[in-house]
Amino acid sequence: MTKEKKDRVYSPAGVIRELKTVKWPTFKELMSTSGMVILFTVLFGVYFFICELLASGLINFIVKA
Repeated sequence: MTKEKKDRVYSPAGVIRELKTVKWPTFKELMSTSGMVILFTVLFGVYFFICELLASGLINFIVKA
């Protein structure tokens, strides 16, 4: 075992110390980023829905022709 792997000890005190150094988002930042995720998810869903309609229309046109 290398020395680097032996140094990895996860103690509760070490985890708590590390959590104190984390920059937690404010409520406003959290709502802003969550809103952007929801917006882009809806936009991608609409985009893929339109692509699906176009592709199925094209396939139906080819099959019927």
